Amino acid sequence: MKDINPPPKPSTTAGKGKLIQDVKAGKSLDFDKAGMMGFLKSLNPLQFASEAIAQITHYKIQIKNLETEQVRIQEEAKIRHKQIDSALKAGLQLLEERRRALEMALEVVAKDLENTHLEKQNILECISNLVKNISDTNLSIEEKQMSNTLLPELTGLLKTLGEQSTVKLDLIAQNTQKALEAMPNSDRILTFSED
Repeated sequence: MKDINPPPKPSTTAGKGKLIQDVKAGKSLDFDKAGMMGFLKSLNPLQFASEAIAQITHYKIQIKNLETEQVRIQEEAKIRHKQIDSALKAGLQLLEERRRALEMALEVVAKDLENTHLEKQNILECISNLVKNISDTNLSIEEKQMSNTLLPELTGLLKTLGEQSTVKLDLIAQNTQKALEAMPNSDRILTFSED
């Protein structure tokens, strides 16, 4: 079957109007939003690929920067740990030296006290023997007088020995204190400052 009403042929003036009308009805170009560069980018089929490559490159650079920062922080942590270990070892060494100095001072004091104690015991034993001699009926009067004469001297010697041991102990204590004060304190070694 043939079409009964064939479409009318457009006139030349009417055809021109339709073509203009088709152009007006087409997609409008957006120059006002992105400008000429936006327009040129929209015509470029590789625009999205180049943006993706730029973003990937940017992210890779950021990842590399973070990896570098991570390595820097790890190296700084190693250095800090070495500083802490060194300071701890130095502090422990200092404490050990202070402990040895105190032990030596205590040994000196203990030996001095022991010697003084032994000397006092010997003198007290002599005084006790002199007292026994004085009260002993079997001894002559001259022996008793000699014991009586020696008794105040030994008592004075005992008193002098006590005073000397007190002076010695004070001197040892002062010298030990000076030696300890001359050594650096461990709390100064174990403190850390930001460099």
